[in-house]
Amino acid sequence: DNKQLPPTSFFQKNLIDNVDWDELSDNDVEVFDSILDECLGIGLPVKTLRWHYRSKHEDLIAFSNHRFYDDTMITFPAAINQTESLGVKLFYVQDGIYDRGGKRNNQKEAERVADLVFEHFKNFPKKTLGVVTFSIAQMDAVEEAIDSRLKEQPAFESFFKEDRLEGFFVKNLENVQGDERDVIFFSVGYGFDQQGQMTMNFGPLNKPGGERRLNVAVTRAREKVVLITSIKSSDIDKDAQALGLQTLRAYLDYAEHGPET
Repeated sequence: DNKQLPPTSFFQKNLIDNVDWDELSDNDVEVFDSILDECLGIGLPVKTLRWHYRSKHEDLIAFSNHRFYDDTMITFPAAINQTESLGVKLFYVQDGIYDRGGKRNNQKEAERVADLVFEHFKNFPKKTLGVVTFSIAQMDAVEEAIDSRLKEQPAFESFFKEDRLEGFFVKNLENVQGDERDVIFFSVGYGFDQQGQMTMNFGPLNKPGGERRLNVAVTRAREKVVLITSIKSSDIDKDAQALGLQTLRAYLDYAEHGPET
């Protein structure tokens, strides 16, 4: 699927896996053509996958189907259209602050994510869960917030045991391809800083292939995506040049208002 993560060299992948995107320049991130792209370039015939199997609610795939796949995927509407347990939801963290120039995380947002994680396991103990963040810094903040609560509520320990296919995880954008869970929490992290200012620098989304990374992140859930954010779509410049940033703006609007808009 050439609409998901672009290929990277072995050495570049090691760099991306271990260094926060805010520390990388455009020159550090080179997008390669995949074998699929090369085949298209020489005119080989194309046959694409048509069926989408993962999502149990059409809202989970409708955004990607429209924006990346030209509405060509065959999907199956859920029996229930509007319900809290299925689809795409937005959780707005009004007091979230992005620590620009410091830890480069959003502590308030990370705390809300941790609260929602424990609330999820309390109310839906049989539903699997994963958390995706834009950056390593936000991933670390979420993990620390969860560890802090776990010390106070050790009865939840069993929900955090590692299991590659069904266990809980917190991963940054680059490392989540291939994963799927019943529910995915997606922490944006970026937003207004301590001075109430916000730049249009959103780490991986500003880099080449950023929109493909976002496509990966928002299609990991079988039942529900909760987009946890300190900003709304209107806070992002509608004339932003980076395709990844344009895609985030559209997805924030989609999560807030639904597919009808």
